[in-house]
This record gives sequence, C-alpha cells and structure tokens, in this order.
Amino acid sequence: MLIEQDISGDLEELMALFKDAPKKADRAIHRALSKLSRWAERQVLRDLSRRMKVSQKLLREMNRIKVRLNKGYGGSKCYLTIWIGVNEVGAHRFGNSRQTRSGVKVGSHHLWEGSFLMQPANASKALIFERKDNWQHRYQQSKRSGRWMWMGLPLEKKTVRIDVETETSLKKISPQLVNRFTDLLHQELNYAFNIES
Repeated sequence: MLIEQDISGDLEELMALFKDAPKKADRAIHRALSKLSRWAERQVLRDLSRRMKVSQKLLREMNRIKVRLNKGYGGSKCYLTIWIGVNEVGAHRFGNSRQTRSGVKVGSHHLWEGSFLMQPANASKALIFERKDNWQHRYQQSKRSGRWMWMGLPLEKKTVRIDVETETSLKKISPQLVNRFTDLLHQELNYAFNIES
C-alpha cells in the first residue's frame, strides 16, 4: 500500500518564509532594541525620581538621562547606550525656592540651613548660596549695582550630588536588561514570522 501526500505547496511556503529570515530577524532585533531603550529610560527615570524625591519631568528637563540605540561599525551590530550626567546639580533646579528663617527650602523635601537666595547678574532666577567656613566681610564694589558695600565673602553655590543615586539605579536595572531584551526579542520574532508578511 502506498500513501502519497503532496507537500510541495507547504514546502514552497516555508522556503519563502525563511528566504527573508535574515531581513526579518534584523528588523525584529532592531525593534526589540528600540523598545528596550525606551523601557530602560523609563526604569532609570522612575527609580532615580523615587530616590531623589523629585518628579520624572524635572529629571527630563535637566537632560541628565539619555538612552540611545547606536549602530556599530559596518552597520551590522547595534548596541544600547545609557548615559547619565552625574555632575552636581544646582539646588535651585529641584523646585521653587523659598527663603525661611532657618535657611532656604526647595520644593517640599530639601532644606539648607544657613543658606540664602540671591540672584546674580548673569542668572535668570535666584540661586541658593551659602557662606564658606572662612568667610569674612569685605568692602567692595557690587558687580550688579556698582555700589560699594560690605559683603560676606566667599560664597558657595549650593549643589546636590546625584552620582550615588544614579549608580545605584543603574546597578538595579542592569541585571534586568538581558531578561527584558529576550522577552522583547521573542515577541518581535513572533510578530515578524507569524503576523508580519
């Protein structure tokens, strides 16, 4: 007894499907990496804003977090770059500054005792300053008004360190990146080979 099954149509369909496999796989990898970059940016912003007790919008406005998808040499490889600026940030950038009797309060979380608000000639808004430990009164001409007056100098602009929080946020997200990429790549390959034609 001989049973024959004509599978030439099915084979042609499979061969046509895998003929474009490298192109489809490359597109799926690129889409998975771009989704991973957006996910990584959200996670870092979320964690950093929680640690610093400021909004994600404020961190975005400071341009401290940038996630890029870069192509390697020859255009064949892609890699993900997470850049976080860790220079100290001026304390006035964390919200509205208010002078109190004990110092300056910024937003609802930060209070610097012994600090005061002053708007330098080249600044658009008042900055937070504090006198250094070795300050003394000096009689000198003001650069803003041109008048001679007694000034307690030297002054120091108040800044906030963010390097420790950013390093902790990056360490927290780095083990999750590979797992998230494999999930996204699985989804994109499924979409490329089963749904996208």
